[in-house]
Amino acid sequence: MSQFTKKAIMDSFVELAQNIPMDKITIKQVVDNCGINRNTFYYYFQDLYALKEEIIYTKGQKLFSGMDFSSNESWKSNLRIVGAYARKNEAFIKNLFNSMGRDAFGDYIVDVVSKMAYLNIENLYETKIVPTGKKVSEKDKRRLAYFFSKVFAETTVEWLRGKSSSDPVETLEYGIGMLDGVVEIMLTNLAR
Repeated sequence: MSQFTKKAIMDSFVELAQNIPMDKITIKQVVDNCGINRNTFYYYFQDLYALKEEIIYTKGQKLFSGMDFSSNESWKSNLRIVGAYARKNEAFIKNLFNSMGRDAFGDYIVDVVSKMAYLNIENLYETKIVPTGKKVSEKDKRRLAYFFSKVFAETTVEWLRGKSSSDPVETLEYGIGMLDGVVEIMLTNLAR
């Protein structure tokens, strides 16, 4: 029952966010929309910020769990999944961006993409670098993942601000074309 109630609160907020800027949504609106009382809301969430954070991470984990990290080409398909998700949920993402602000949203993107990039880098490392007898430090692999996550976050923020292509899939396809083979070269350069 508790997971059902928590999900109902989250769904209520997302439903409201389709028509109301997130920073204008109140706890009263959320609880009235899903038919619970205010105390029940506070049982699950400290405030609306905690609710938004939970929604973001839940959606991110769901998107992330559907990704494949089994091949060196998987990063391309993973970025395409992200692009399709962004295209389908553009209004919600833009509302979230405007509600959170550039820095908080960018930090979230870095966190999620860094994890995805690391798994792809680790796969590439195991298949391309380890067979050569060379090694890349854990610290360098994490730095490389962070570097790509920062590039991705800034590209995402620029898309949300209308400074790049209006289509997230087109923006990501352009990025895929530019980055193809780059991670392997960077890992090779870091290998000792």
